[in-house]
Amino acid sequence: MFNRELHPLFRVARLVVLLSLVIRMEIVVLDIVYALGVIALFVVIGLLGKAVEKL
Repeated sequence: MFNRELHPLFRVARLVVLLSLVIRMEIVVLDIVYALGVIALFVVIGLLGKAVEKL
């Protein structure tokens, strides 16, 4: 009858689904990087505090 793989709307729908998955993964990666950055900032502040305390 009709082949789903060749139908243009099926291709567009598959592309939209793939793009939405990529965007979600990028958001997750950005959240992880942001959280690691905040943790690193607190570590640096703590180390600076200890260094100043020793002076």
